[in-house]
Amino acid sequence: MTTELRCQSCYMPLKEAKDHGTNTDGGQNDDYCCHCYASGAFTYESTYEQAVEDNIPWWKSEGMSDDDARNAIRAVFPKLKRWAYVG
Repeated sequence: MTTELRCQSCYMPLKEAKDHGTNTDGGQNDDYCCHCYASGAFTYESTYEQAVEDNIPWWKSEGMSDDDARNAIRAVFPKLKRWAYVG
């Protein structure tokens, strides 16, 4: 069984090479997505709470409230490398 790679900052699936962030040498980074990480650095600085709020629109599925999305994010983000200090 293959484990699906997910961004360790926002949890986006890393399905294709274009989805991956890049290291300083331009090589593919398997920990972070192209939106969160480029050229060996995070593309934005954020607190944990800011990241939770910023990701609500991307996490909401049809009929899901902001609070439901917020709770789902808070259940996952502390398990990710970037936010592990929170958990």
